[in-house]
Parts: sequence; C-alpha cells; structure tokens
Amino acid sequence: MRYQCRECSYRGERAGQAGSCPACGSFNMAREGSCDEDQAAPKRTWQLRLLIGLWGLLAVLILHKLLS
Repeated sequence: MRYQCRECSYRGERAGQAGSCPACGSFNMAREGSCDEDQAAPKRTWQLRLLIGLWGLLAVLILHKLLS
C-alpha cells in the first residue's frame, strides 16, 4: 500500500513512525488510490428495518401494558 504526504508530496511504501511522513514529519498522510466514495459504508437496509420493527414492537407492548 502506498502513502502520500499532503504537506510535502512524499510518496512511499511505508508511513513513518506512528503514521507520520518520513520526510517532513507531518501526520497529514493519505493512502494512494483511495477516496471516500470508494470506501463508503455498505448499505444495510435490513438493520434499519430491524431497528424500526423493534421500536414498533416496544411501542405496541407499552401501549398494551398501559391499556390493560
């Protein structure tokens, strides 16, 4: 994996100590070839449906308990 410093434009295979740039010491490093759009979180509609379903179930159970 290649890294590029955004301060001095250094490119290398490894980042420096603790993720800093080996040339200038800056921590403003980026991986080459990666962008935010490519690494977007996968869509998880089933989790949203489960969340809504469980909240709905909780509301129904609370209403049932209050009305009985």
